[in-house]
Amino acid sequence: MKFVYTSDKDDEIVKHEKIMLEKCSNILDSYRAIFKEYNCSLEVGYGWENFLKKEHSTNRLPFKNGYECYIYCEVQKDGTEVRIGSNDGEVDYYVLSVSWTVSSIERRFFKLNVSLSSDTDDIENDMNELFQLLSNGK
Repeated sequence: MKFVYTSDKDDEIVKHEKIMLEKCSNILDSYRAIFKEYNCSLEVGYGWENFLKKEHSTNRLPFKNGYECYIYCEVQKDGTEVRIGSNDGEVDYYVLSVSWTVSSIERRFFKLNVSLSSDTDDIENDMNELFQLLSNGK
């Protein structure tokens, strides 16, 4: 869903973000058992950033140009992120985490436009890929 941002839309944006966290969490719950086989857990939550200022936070940032809210899922073991060694030479390791953008605000044609994403189709593919990396990396 897309619409022009005005401050009276703040509650609608927050409500959408809460709904999406619940939807994503429900889907991710079905993956907890298979990750537990490797003594891993899934940490799920919100992240916010202003992609124009390269500002990241675990607390909601102001609604303005560059705002983005995402839901993340990080594979953890003993409370720390799981890293899998790389054999492709691009990086030393990969962190087993993924995120999905659920809302953003961007200026277009002199107006702030809100984009709310309700798509959950990528979650299963992403989680299967994380599990594949985990099982191949052990």
